[in-house]
Amino acid sequence: IYCSGAQAFRSVDSTQSTAGFRFDDSTANAQPVIEFRQHVHMLADVDDRLTMTIHGDGRVLVHFPVYMKRAGDYEMQLDKDELVSLLSAMAANGVMDFDAKTVRDRIQAKRRATHARAKAGKAELFEISDAVDSIIDIRLDEYRRSSSATAHKNFSKRFHWQNIEHDARRFKDEDAIVRANRSVVDLRSLMKDARLKPIKQPGQQGAPQKGDR
Repeated sequence: IYCSGAQAFRSVDSTQSTAGFRFDDSTANAQPVIEFRQHVHMLADVDDRLTMTIHGDGRVLVHFPVYMKRAGDYEMQLDKDELVSLLSAMAANGVMDFDAKTVRDRIQAKRRATHARAKAGKAELFEISDAVDSIIDIRLDEYRRSSSATAHKNFSKRFHWQNIEHDARRFKDEDAIVRANRSVVDLRSLMKDARLKPIKQPGQQGAPQKGDR
């Protein structure tokens, strides 16, 4: 940890095999380090999304949309080591360096091959009726994949994949998707953390009201 002017930073050094990064962990920093969203296509007409933001000081804000049982806004506090561990796991899972085009091209080729085999009666096709987009935005003051890699200042990365949990099961030999899905699972698990407490809206009594946001 070190300070620069009025800012406080948390810094993790890179090694030959692990990533390093730096982020602003002051309470004054309004920009989240991690933002996670999931969008259900079947509910595209509902202007409400499952979202979670994680700030550098460890504050976690979760919004459950109106169609979910826990609809409303919740918050909790991670300690600094938990946030560092989460970011380190995301880096190790390849989220920061994910090459969507390369992975998507490989999977599309496998899908075409499966369709060809199905037409020949040698394979079964499985279609998903309800698509879900998983989106992770990561913002760091600096990121370096390893000690031998270039350091990227003001690092920003968007990971966006449709039906990642399904693809991770279907294409188990696609290591990039399998590993990235681990981070999606980690984030989903965090949204079920017992430490999450409702944020009471002005004038609200008891449980959070649906649609408050």
